[in-house]
Amino acid sequence: MNSTQSTVYHTSVEQKRHAQDVAKRQRMGKQMPRLREMLRDKYRKRIIETRNRCTDANREIQLSELREILRLELSELEKDVELEELILQELLSDVNEWYALGEKNLETLYAEPDEQQKDVLCPVCQIKNLRDHKGAFICECGIRFEHSASMEQLQVLLQQQIASHELQCTQALRFFIEPASGHLYDMCGSCDYFSSV
Repeated sequence: MNSTQSTVYHTSVEQKRHAQDVAKRQRMGKQMPRLREMLRDKYRKRIIETRNRCTDANREIQLSELREILRLELSELEKDVELEELILQELLSDVNEWYALGEKNLETLYAEPDEQQKDVLCPVCQIKNLRDHKGAFICECGIRFEHSASMEQLQVLLQQQIASHELQCTQALRFFIEPASGHLYDMCGSCDYFSSV
């Protein structure tokens, strides 16, 4: 039973390295692995310290940049807050003026008519009073129209127009002057009411 074939050994890479390590230990003695382990430990410590220093330095740089960005944002935010305060104050003063003007208009609108007072509120701007000027009615808002009625008759006509419209619609009438003829007209956008005063 002699076989001429050679024996095949199946050794892994790990087994080969293990055999090499054993051979080196026998050659060098026990000092070699200690030196290697010492060097490995030193290099590991040095690498860890270097990494820590680099990450700390990066952190400091990032934190300083972040602080600068935050300072800039806060200064812009303070400017924005100041600007918003100014805008808010302006808006509040505008609203107060509107309320005061509205109250004044309401007082004028609902004022008890005196026997001597014959003022008629301008139907177009609804703020100023009309004045009679040589057969034409003029308002300080800039409108001018001609009408044959007197101031009292015009007031009665306007009230009649408004009352007849309010019987059919809840929206307010809009008065305007037709440029071609210079006459006063009223209309409603919701119910298509249209009439000449």
